[in-house]
Amino acid sequence: MTADRLGFAVSLARKAGALAQSMRDQAGGLDYTIKAPEDYATDADYAVEALIRQRIAETYPDDGVLGEEEGLKGRVDGCWIVDPIDGTINFSRGMDDWGISIGYFNGTEFELGVIYAPDKDLMASGQIGRGAFVNGKPVTLGQGHPDQTKLISIGYSDRQPMQEYTDRIARIRAAGMDHRRHGAATIGILGVLSGWFDAYYERALNIWDAAAGLAMIKAAGGVVEHGPFDTFLKEPTRVLAHNGRIPEIAQIVDPPHSQAAE
Repeated sequence: MTADRLGFAVSLARKAGALAQSMRDQAGGLDYTIKAPEDYATDADYAVEALIRQRIAETYPDDGVLGEEEGLKGRVDGCWIVDPIDGTINFSRGMDDWGISIGYFNGTEFELGVIYAPDKDLMASGQIGRGAFVNGKPVTLGQGHPDQTKLISIGYSDRQPMQEYTDRIARIRAAGMDHRRHGAATIGILGVLSGWFDAYYERALNIWDAAAGLAMIKAAGGVVEHGPFDTFLKEPTRVLAHNGRIPEIAQIVDPPHSQAAE
């Protein structure tokens, strides 16, 4: 009999976070690998993913793993989707806006997820049918004071034109809302679960940045939108996750004419 997947993922995320912190704090510092302009990995990224893969193989040997650094190994219809350190730049510079993301895709949907932000001491976990939690407290999306300024967390990468990004900010401001950007999708989605933000949006997001968070948003009663799974498993897609309190949010962040331009 194998362990409960959600409990296993929570425990594993804590171990992974401790490893990342210890490697960042070591006397010799971190080594870097340049993957693309403005995209690099540290030796901690690779070590954390290796730890996660090892523990999954020991506990769930029949499951596949799709990780940012080492790609897909094994099956897809029963696959862990992992970002060992989301927000590597933040992590390597000593900021706290980074997280460990571990999600599980059962072949039909993102079934469960865990985001652990070690420097913030925040653990979010959730599973479809079981709800979502932040540091053990249940999350119920869709609540909040109606007069509060709506806050949208948005992501950016060079996969989208800068003009499109700035136009999005302008639309958000014109709608009487404000925005934040943290340089890590995990933190934006964790913010929706924690009540900091009403929505998270990114025009072209990789699946390992989103799988765990989308599972939790859905488990908490929120709304998620993304490209078809067969596309998402291979390339970045549009991702929107929100608490349901802004009915027009999709039109504001991503009007029909911008979707047609894809």
